[in-house]
Amino acid sequence: MFKHRSLISIIAFMACITIFSFIMPQFDFIFSTDLNLLNSTLALIIVVFPGVEALVRSVMTSRAYDPGKFFFSVTMNENYTRQGVYYAILIAVILIMPFVRGSVFVTLPQVIASTIFWLLVSAGLLSITQKKTKVHFMNDSIIIKGIDLRLEFPLNDPLRSNSGIYTFRDFAGFYVDGTNLQLFLKDKQGHIKASLPADKVQHIIAFLLSKEIKRLQMHEVGEY
Repeated sequence: MFKHRSLISIIAFMACITIFSFIMPQFDFIFSTDLNLLNSTLALIIVVFPGVEALVRSVMTSRAYDPGKFFFSVTMNENYTRQGVYYAILIAVILIMPFVRGSVFVTLPQVIASTIFWLLVSAGLLSITQKKTKVHFMNDSIIIKGIDLRLEFPLNDPLRSNSGIYTFRDFAGFYVDGTNLQLFLKDKQGHIKASLPADKVQHIIAFLLSKEIKRLQMHEVGEY
């Protein structure tokens, strides 16, 4: 699936451009004030863009998901706090920079209120993602599916979702620390973190080894 990141992001980008260029102008109140325009821009970036990406990924993963090939699923264990920090930076740049430059007519209290609102929205989206996205181990693949509303850019950066479909050949190795699992993608395309049930750790390790995925030692993790 990581090979399709560019396509998914392009679809979401075109959807946002269409909304901004053809739909939003039909509602005069959206452009009636600079604050409305800024908030509408954030709505496109924080809600619409990842929403369209999530919808496209959901269609692709649902078509590939075969209950007859399902073995087990585990909970994602990504660093959502760190992702929340990146959301905060993104929101601050969009809302505060125009205000600092004096290029829009908004007040500081308005900027603060909008910042708090979009921080709460982004936190809510990350919370939904954390609860609703799971790693599904299949007979012939690993599918990460659910309601993943994280921003996804086709770059090797922290603002990225690893939801999608992976063959076992896509992985360079895995590392297990207690009940924490990390699956490392080849070519430094990122990694997938999951929490394992304590009573299934050895079973999952055996499963991954049977698929010829290398088990990494602690000193090898840094290479990926």
